[in-house]
Amino acid sequence: MTFIFFNLLVNSILSLAIGLMLVYFFIWFFRVNTGRWKVFLLSLPFVKIIYDFARGVPEKSVLFSGVDPFSLPPKHQLLSIGAGFDGWTPYVSTVFSVNALDGKVYNSSIGDYLLIWLHRTFGNEIPLVIVSSVLSISLALLTIRIVQYYSFEKRRRKDRIACSTFKTMMAGRRTVDIYISNHFSGTPFTGGIIKPYICLPEDAIQKLTPEELDAVIAHEMGHVRYYDLLVTVFIQGLGDLFWFIPGYRWLSRKIDRLREVVADSWAVSSNVKPHFLASALLKLKEIPEGSDRFVLYSAFFREKSLLKERVERLMGDVKEKRPRFGWQNRWVRYGVTIFISVVVLNSVFGGNFRNEAVMKAPEWFDKLLSIFLGLSVI
Repeated sequence: MTFIFFNLLVNSILSLAIGLMLVYFFIWFFRVNTGRWKVFLLSLPFVKIIYDFARGVPEKSVLFSGVDPFSLPPKHQLLSIGAGFDGWTPYVSTVFSVNALDGKVYNSSIGDYLLIWLHRTFGNEIPLVIVSSVLSISLALLTIRIVQYYSFEKRRRKDRIACSTFKTMMAGRRTVDIYISNHFSGTPFTGGIIKPYICLPEDAIQKLTPEELDAVIAHEMGHVRYYDLLVTVFIQGLGDLFWFIPGYRWLSRKIDRLREVVADSWAVSSNVKPHFLASALLKLKEIPEGSDRFVLYSAFFREKSLLKERVERLMGDVKEKRPRFGWQNRWVRYGVTIFISVVVLNSVFGGNFRNEAVMKAPEWFDKLLSIFLGLSVI
């Protein structure tokens, strides 16, 4: 239904906002250093967007009651701010509620208020136009990305047949195919999830010494080890669907930059000399990228600010403060991360407050869930 979609789309903006605020508070509180844990924490707001969207709208909402908050007398609209536990579930909430004339209390959200205001001001068709436009753009962006990836991968596989194998390496149980390409130019890149590969353009190899090339490969292997491509596909696909959320692109870009630093750390932990990787970064920056390449994940970003930070970290010029309040202990990190994840997923900032078991989700989600459950039984 249109009004459910409108509510969920508007409140998805608030989902990212509260998730990001809480995550940054915990990162500051425990002084989480740059690494895999920080990347995971910054990914939680993306998970929250899906979680809140899938949960739907509370049944006792103004959307289903027919109550118009704007028509009520003063003091019938309430704003509650607080934190606590719902059973064993911790949460932080900033929620709206409406005390109707019949004495019943209904949940409301910014999405509800905006929907009712649009109905009153511009008519009932405006929300339908907005939802249709947003979903059409989302579908178009996602389709373009899929077509681009398919076209690129088709060219790459054709190129792979004509290319020579450089070496193969193991990433856990997965075999990584490392090969030299004459067709692609620019910096090395990685791809594939089940069957990962690393493509080494010939012009890049010609610029690097053997030690620098080993450092580059080790960096790429870090991305493969941490399944960075899978995370990137998830974030980019979600970004196409929720393209209208302010700050989404900024956060996804920040995570990509952090993963570069994490991959550098993996390379160094694999007995690669930091100065070889630093010199490789500077040399690869000078190689122009091919215009015919579409890569979901490239291991070498070209921004000067990131390049400067990575080189400084590799050379030991960047010193971070020590974590605090027990974050150094592995088991404390596990426990705190679980706690943070639960808080982020269950907190509300002007959206749909989850104090009821009965929720109404979009019909397409119910059908998709039924199909999934049916396949699971089979």
